[in-house]
Amino acid sequence: MTWLARNAAPLGIAAATYVLAVGFPGGDPDTWWHLASGRWMVEHRALLREDIFSFTIDGRPYSVGEWLGQVAIWLAYAAGGWQGIAVLRGLLVGLAGFFLARAARRLGAPWGATIPVVLLALALSKQSWTDRPQLFTLALFPFALDLMLAARAGDRRALFAFPVLILLWTNLHGGYALGLGLVLAFAVEAFAQRRPDARAFALCAALSVGASFLDPGALGIGGAASHVLSPPRFITEEMAPDLVTPAGFVFMAFLAATIAGALLLGGSLLEVLLLVPVLWLSLSAQRHLPYFAFVATPFLAVKVARLASRLPVRRGRQYPLPDAARAALALALVAGAVVVTPTAPAEPDERAYPVELLDRIRASDAALLHEYDWGGWLIWRAPERPVFVDGRLFPFMPAVLNDYVEAVSLGPAWKEVLDRHGIREVLLRPKRPLAVALRELGWVERARGRDAVILARP
Repeated sequence: MTWLARNAAPLGIAAATYVLAVGFPGGDPDTWWHLASGRWMVEHRALLREDIFSFTIDGRPYSVGEWLGQVAIWLAYAAGGWQGIAVLRGLLVGLAGFFLARAARRLGAPWGATIPVVLLALALSKQSWTDRPQLFTLALFPFALDLMLAARAGDRRALFAFPVLILLWTNLHGGYALGLGLVLAFAVEAFAQRRPDARAFALCAALSVGASFLDPGALGIGGAASHVLSPPRFITEEMAPDLVTPAGFVFMAFLAATIAGALLLGGSLLEVLLLVPVLWLSLSAQRHLPYFAFVATPFLAVKVARLASRLPVRRGRQYPLPDAARAALALALVAGAVVVTPTAPAEPDERAYPVELLDRIRASDAALLHEYDWGGWLIWRAPERPVFVDGRLFPFMPAVLNDYVEAVSLGPAWKEVLDRHGIREVLLRPKRPLAVALRELGWVERARGRDAVILARP
């Protein structure tokens, strides 16, 4: 069987998810500052090691550990504008689907069980299809799982490839810690089962940990761990998962199916080593929900197939497609994905931002306090106006973030925060408690938009 015929289903899933992911416009609040950071690094041919975008931490050294991911996003934009970013998004989501399907097949799950489980996991990941470096983790986590399962099945090339993957991943996004967790789990399982390849897995784990330090702009394990253990809960994606939303419902379906499968068919040590830590991670914040579904997919597909085989369903004679037909079908699906690429949106979705006030924003140089979600957009669209805070998080923690929350929520020291930072204007949603209070104190309304108002100190 040729490689193309053997991977026809993963290619089909990849093509389908590509078509879905490439078809909607970008506009995530963090995309803008990632783009600005990538542009600066390409233009200056240097890493961005200190703040150049804000007036609250101007010049402070920092790193978010995603320099290569930011450069990749900027290069996609430079090559094709917002369509280029959409294509990059589609490719990474497609890769996630491809490797997730491959990982399920590594454990022997038939395509009839694999395809629906994979598609459900990808549907849960839809909330993470945002144009920022986390897309690389969305693609590389299933790739890492596929590599580890291949190595466990005896493919030594996968063990050699894994540290190289970690080296690349470390420079793309801080989610490389998930990859380290994977290889450590497989190494522990190999030693616990006294398999002859246990030392090879241990060496792979050691090399992978070493490779994770080869990043000139690394966030570091400590920074990533502190962020997971104490996320800023005022940011929606950092909140605890809401299990009554559609994404929460799909997540609960995966969790319930995993528990039911373990009760009915049992489980393995590897499942425990992988699923329990990732379950804890997924429950820590909404943005981590897809990873439990991803790591559960191969095991769940196998158990779904085993349970289906026990059903008293009369099955007719099977007529599998010839290899040539599978290859042709895969090529047709990939060709269809290529055909829809020119229809990718050429402009971002800026409805969540005060676009109509942009000229007025640019016309002033007063110190501005603004909505958190608008910080990245201001960096890109009004670079002459330094921001108060934006989605980079780490350089603003804890002092500036605390000041922001104190001010916009009218905490006891909100007036002191405004005075200390020299705030002369605010750009807020009209119903913000701070906006209402400032009007009562005589701040002047300079401009009003659809869902934003600029107030100036009298």
